[in-house]
Amino acid sequence: MGKLQHRVKKEMIRMKKICVITTVHQAYDGRIYYKQSMSLAKAGYDVSLIAPKPDREVNDQGLVKLLPIEKPKKEWKRLLRSFSVIKTAKETKADLYHFHDPELLIAGLILRILTRKPVIFDAHEHYPNAIMSKKYLKKWLKTPIRVMYELIERMILPFLSGVIYTTDEVGERYQKYTHCKIENYPLYEMFEQVSTNNKNGNTILYLGGITPIRGIEQLIDAFSEVTKHHKSAQLIFVGSFESKSFEYKINNKINSRGLTDKIEFIGKVPYTEIERYLSKASIGIIPYLPVPNHLVCLPNKLFEYMAAGVTTIASDFPHYRKVVEGAGSGLLVNPEKPQSIADAIVSLLKDPKKCNEIGVNGRKSFEKIYNWNTEEKKLLVFYRTFLIND
Repeated sequence: MGKLQHRVKKEMIRMKKICVITTVHQAYDGRIYYKQSMSLAKAGYDVSLIAPKPDREVNDQGLVKLLPIEKPKKEWKRLLRSFSVIKTAKETKADLYHFHDPELLIAGLILRILTRKPVIFDAHEHYPNAIMSKKYLKKWLKTPIRVMYELIERMILPFLSGVIYTTDEVGERYQKYTHCKIENYPLYEMFEQVSTNNKNGNTILYLGGITPIRGIEQLIDAFSEVTKHHKSAQLIFVGSFESKSFEYKINNKINSRGLTDKIEFIGKVPYTEIERYLSKASIGIIPYLPVPNHLVCLPNKLFEYMAAGVTTIASDFPHYRKVVEGAGSGLLVNPEKPQSIADAIVSLLKDPKKCNEIGVNGRKSFEKIYNWNTEEKKLLVFYRTFLIND
């Protein structure tokens, strides 16, 4: 009888329709598409994803139905775009709606009212802190916008069904709502074949968006110092620049220090291709500056470096320290002092054996703890609380 009930329950889940929505992130985002949406589809849910139109489509055997929309080029148009997705989302006739952007809070409330179905908000960051870090906002505007956002969030969240968040620090604000912490750990299968023996001992990797608040200028200054001790050191960036003006500024800095032949910019690559660059690097850098949002969020690259057996050099923030020291997976530095970063890099380049051992520690922690398998289970259990009796 127990097996029959389990089979019936599974079949009930299979018929449930899920609509995942993002107007900001790319369609094939690591967390939204490859982790959450694919996990839901493989568990038997009928998943539709409303997301910006991609340059190319991925063949996933029809597991996730992509409903592409045009992505606004201007930041201020993102809010307007959020209203246009309501019609598309409603037409999916989903049993549950799961949205990923703060711009969609009002749209999420409208969907809740119109459909009477569960609606989940997925908070990737501490958004009030993120607002205070936005370079494109004038200083006098930041505080009013932050206050306005916090007010909107407090007004809307009580009417939604639940909140998903990424870290304890981000989740502190959501404890009074139905909530679930789902970390953005890497997919196990994506890094299953990684070897820690094929590393290029001279390769230092920066993975992710290239912006001023991520300590890129300090990293270039640090690397300039590193090359005085290790002529063969190479620094590779995999990610896109925030703006043309910042790209110009960084290139000028590189040229003025004679580092053109030692630094390479790959650009942004599909999520499924990052392992190719991680597999060759021996050191991974996270030189984030201590802006409010960085002090409460954990970057994906921290765990991706660990998954690939790459020794991490990260900013010495309390929540970074908890992971890095706990796993023995790297070194911590003062991101505002290039010499601190340079000293850490040089110490690892001088001792390849030690560097490899630290990378292996990170890999072991990824295999035991920091992989998506553990988070997938939490996601599916959280969904069942809304759908099993629907």
